Amino acid sequence: MGRRVPLFVALVLATALVAPVSLSYAQDKAKEDRVTGTVQLVNKDTKTILVTGEAGNAQRQVLYDADTKVTKDNKPGSLDDVQNGRRVICLGKTDDKGQFLARHIDVRPTS
Repeated sequence: MGRRVPLFVALVLATALVAPVSLSYAQDKAKEDRVTGTVQLVNKDTKTILVTGEAGNAQRQVLYDADTKVTKDNKPGSLDDVQNGRRVICLGKTDDKGQFLARHIDVRPTS
């Protein structure tokens, strides 16, 4: 029994150290903004995508950078998959200036 106590204490301490990190990561993801709609324009020079909302009403400019992950139908993709007329789901953050920077863009199948 003497050997189990230090192991148990080590496990409790490790869990206590990891749990707050996992919780804060989950909270950060919960705060992400979402832009969904149809791609109207891709400008690779300015690294922007113009997306028209689901109801065809509001347009939103989506910024991307080298860290933006692109998937197609939830599989690895590239920025070349982001094309006019394609439906996209963009996850990211809106900054203080109202600019939306995508962390992840998923290109959805055409209907």
